[in-house]
Amino acid sequence: MAGRNSSILILISLYLHSSSFVLGSVSNTELSAFVTGIWNDDTNGASFSDITYNLQSHTSSSSSADLANNRLFHYVNENHLFTKPTYSAFIALLDNFDKNTAHSEHTSSTETAEIDRFITEVMKTSVMSETYRFLHGKGYTTSTTAFRDTLKSIWFTQYSRSGTSHGSNGFEHVFVGETTSTDVSGFHNWIQFYLEEKLGHINYLGYIYSNQPRKLGVHFTWYNKPKPLTTLLVGTSPEFDLAVLTTCFLVRKNTNCHFDMAGNYLTVKSYDVSYVHGDQVATAYFN
Repeated sequence: MAGRNSSILILISLYLHSSSFVLGSVSNTELSAFVTGIWNDDTNGASFSDITYNLQSHTSSSSSADLANNRLFHYVNENHLFTKPTYSAFIALLDNFDKNTAHSEHTSSTETAEIDRFITEVMKTSVMSETYRFLHGKGYTTSTTAFRDTLKSIWFTQYSRSGTSHGSNGFEHVFVGETTSTDVSGFHNWIQFYLEEKLGHINYLGYIYSNQPRKLGVHFTWYNKPKPLTTLLVGTSPEFDLAVLTTCFLVRKNTNCHFDMAGNYLTVKSYDVSYVHGDQVATAYFN
């Protein structure tokens, strides 16, 4: 009987590791179809008339010169975009964080409620509904409740980037931006860039590249600290960015996530901090 049980276990193991049953097996073709689908379904995304920006002079990440006399963003239709539930919930989160990674942070009950509201609003959208269906079909989540918990855990769990201070999380790093003693880290969202530039906290220094679909590589300073290069996908909704970055983090973690999106070849890079606190986002961005 023991020998028979061993044989069964071996067969089960071979089955689970066969190409016909690999948890999370997602081809680049499947990724491309999924991302193109939610791109086309991003009804909360900005139209070309909602946003105008002024690239001005080309620069490089090694340059310290200010080659842009004006702001990057010339116009954003705030009345149309920022009153939408996912945008307003997203913007409410932006002032919840201390940008200095050396400072410990505590999430208040009000801030926790704002995080929950943001997740609730994005979960209502067709973009995130399709993301859930895609990831559920691939075995990365078991229910909508589990998916909500995953979003909250991987993006909002506090961890340390500087010594022992718990002053960072994935959302803060990617969508808000952080500072060290010398420079800016993270900061990969166009809405935050626009709002901080409007407040005078950002000095746009010029663009490094401009690719379709409205993917910009920009050089800037934030509170007088340099960010040699950051990538912004301009005009996407908060739920679209969260959906793509979450999916790539789950299915292509710590490696390049390649896909075609409506005829444009894109890559997302993402890394975790599993060596510190478990399966949380260290960074995730369009590259």
